[in-house]
Amino acid sequence: MMPLDFLPSNRVIARVDGASHPLRLECASDAAVLVDAANTRFNPWEAQALDWPPEAEADLRRGGYLPVLPPDDELWCNCAD
Repeated sequence: MMPLDFLPSNRVIARVDGASHPLRLECASDAAVLVDAANTRFNPWEAQALDWPPEAEADLRRGGYLPVLPPDDELWCNCAD
């Protein structure tokens, strides 16, 4: 696999059907989508993003390929009282 530093800004390595594939991130006006070399589109539940350039992270989240983590505002203590 190619080091992430050398990936183009729209190239994402994702697991599809148990195998890793280089996919291209295409950004439309309302959503981002991952496509392969044959222009097959993959839904977020079909592809698990493994490696991506940092500048693509916001678009991957917007397209649903990365989970949006809620802020952890609840304070808790893991100590014995």
